[in-house]
Amino acid sequence: MTSKPVNNNRLIYDPDILSAYNEDALGIRGGFEAVFRAQAEDEIMDLVKKCAADRKAVTPQGLRSSLTGASICDKGIALSLEKMNRIIDIDVKNRRAIVEPGVITSDLKEAVLGEGLFYPPDPTSAGESTIGGNVATNASGSSALKYGSTIDWVQGLKVIDGNADLIDVKNILSEKSSAGYGLMNKPVNIFVGSEGTIGIITQIEVSLTLKPPPSFLGTAFFQDLKSVLDFNLTVRKDRYCSPKSIEFFDNACLNILRPEAEGLFIPADALFMVNFEQEYDDERHLQKHLDGWYKIIKTYSGFFDNTQISSSKAQIKHLKYLRHYIPEKMNEESIKAWKKGGCKIATDWTVPYNKLHELFDYFDKIKYILGDMTVVRFGHIGQGHPHFNFMARNGEEKKAAEKINTLMAIKAVELGGAISGEHGIGKTKRNLINFQYPDAVIKIMKVIKKEFDPKGILAPGNIFCVNSFF
Repeated sequence: MTSKPVNNNRLIYDPDILSAYNEDALGIRGGFEAVFRAQAEDEIMDLVKKCAADRKAVTPQGLRSSLTGASICDKGIALSLEKMNRIIDIDVKNRRAIVEPGVITSDLKEAVLGEGLFYPPDPTSAGESTIGGNVATNASGSSALKYGSTIDWVQGLKVIDGNADLIDVKNILSEKSSAGYGLMNKPVNIFVGSEGTIGIITQIEVSLTLKPPPSFLGTAFFQDLKSVLDFNLTVRKDRYCSPKSIEFFDNACLNILRPEAEGLFIPADALFMVNFEQEYDDERHLQKHLDGWYKIIKTYSGFFDNTQISSSKAQIKHLKYLRHYIPEKMNEESIKAWKKGGCKIATDWTVPYNKLHELFDYFDKIKYILGDMTVVRFGHIGQGHPHFNFMARNGEEKKAAEKINTLMAIKAVELGGAISGEHGIGKTKRNLINFQYPDAVIKIMKVIKKEFDPKGILAPGNIFCVNSFF
């Protein structure tokens, strides 16, 4: 028997409205038949119950800043959580905040700063992504070098599974526990990074820390990649350099930035740029930190006189804007390329930072596959997490880019890394999951999926192919 329609005031079939919910930030298109804009848990439970009866797919989404197609599906209902955007509580004493999934990341960060507290995760898309989406993909950002990823700050979740049951799960907060399987000490972690496949997140409890001390942000320029990577290795071992981020940008990035780089002089013959940020507790020790950075920069940079270090909030904000501007421009180009069968194919693999030389050398050996395709490289080298962006102009180039992406991800795993560091798997990287984990672990993941989503209605196609389950 077909179930009755779900709350027609929330279920929208209008193609003009639906169009926005059928595309993510990379331009990946979906085929949702309707969007349900939820405002409360009971509405979601009702929707899931009826969709389970009809075996109709439900894919949760925030603001669709996904770069892997995770928030998009070719069928079923788009469950938008953007209207569930309340900051329910900020507990200053216990340094906790409770929020709904639709809260924009930057809004939470600003709200807790007003209370003298700090929520550290800082994805590049913090102004366009939601806390729920960050949890679903285990998002991070440039300062993950010091503060970790989203998973390190989530302590509790409310989740509605594929049975329409509301699950309230919390981590053990005591410093020690030997109560059974280690994973169960932090059961919240089962849901972090699950991309909507085992439950719809309706409430999130995050831990906070004290408002951070001031920081300085520096920019150094280099003539060759080896100097950049050697610089990174040396900084990570230095006693006075304790960066919260180390970001690198290749020449293709510099060409994108030059028209926007007001207040930032980029030498005409520089081929690489590195941004680094460090917090400091005491003005008395600031000079020791700066001396440490200058010494290392002088060793590896061919443009020492062009080094810029500033603690100006306005300058730091501008440099972070430039960091965000690069992927923003590439995503715009990717959307244009879809018309000819192309798009941006971006790597998200990670390796131990001391293995970056090997991974870059490997790329040099296989890059012939790309022909004359534009490659833009930037990202978090401090954590062994640069992003290679292959700007495929058509279908043939897209195939070549996907091949390179796969080869590099496999190599990253061989070097002790991961196929994804912050974007998640979604649909574009699900072919790589079997390279990451042994069969026994894949089996456990599928058992978890079937337990929480026995009819396979939640975010089908994310992480695993649909036909690998049901």
